[in-house]
Amino acid sequence: MCLNEQQGWGMQPAERQTRILQLINERQSVSVAELSEELGVSEMTIRRDLARLEERGVLRRTHGGAVLLKYPPGDLPYYAREGTQLAEKEAIARLAAELVEDGDTIVLDAGTTIAHFARRLIGKRHLTVITNSLYVVNILIGAPDITVIHTGGALWEPTASFVGPLAVAALRRFTADKAFLATPAISLEAGVTNSNLYEAEVKAAMLEIARQKILLVDHTKFGRTSYAIVAPIQAFDRIITDERTPADVIARLRAAGVDVRVAPLQEPAASPVPTLPLRRPER
Repeated sequence: MCLNEQQGWGMQPAERQTRILQLINERQSVSVAELSEELGVSEMTIRRDLARLEERGVLRRTHGGAVLLKYPPGDLPYYAREGTQLAEKEAIARLAAELVEDGDTIVLDAGTTIAHFARRLIGKRHLTVITNSLYVVNILIGAPDITVIHTGGALWEPTASFVGPLAVAALRRFTADKAFLATPAISLEAGVTNSNLYEAEVKAAMLEIARQKILLVDHTKFGRTSYAIVAPIQAFDRIITDERTPADVIARLRAAGVDVRVAPLQEPAASPVPTLPLRRPER
């Protein structure tokens, strides 16, 4: 029996698979034997988990283990990112939620940091949330005093977001007090960029309709660049990041005229933000 077997038996398959994704995201590759030892379950159970994760398109099984599929920064599937940088995302979400006032109309894009932020909106009064995110809708379903408006559009599976002309046209029918956006890539030279042109267009439309523009970005996203431009850094009124962002990066952002707020870290939440059990269709 493995040392962790009693603990492993207590984990639900979804929890165990989330942990596998966290480990493979950190290490790029893992073996069945080491996963069995760390998670305290049999190698047969691990092989079943890896098979299910391969079906979802987030890893490729190899002889004796698995490797992470290579995605552009913004294309790593949601369920492969939701358990990463939890403390940072929670800290950023906590600080961002303080900017939301009762009665606000806000627009949210998709992403794991935005999902943490959406959870902290519950309890606000007379709030209207416009979003293209499937997960944000899932989180806010049934929340009292919050009206949720979804853009519709074409589903972009890696981020569980809706994009394309329908989403952009829907956004342009509204105005918002504040836009809260996240990004997989930001650099001082290229600004905020994305690996999917259609997502970039939706994000740009969100900025167009909002009076205040706020970017939520953890320290791991700085220095990355992708090909689809969302906006220059100066387009944002405020950037909220975590305390692990290098001081020289923060100084350069402030020198560019951006109000930067740094969120102090606390212990991460015990579990990721609730998510829908998305699956690839059977073929």
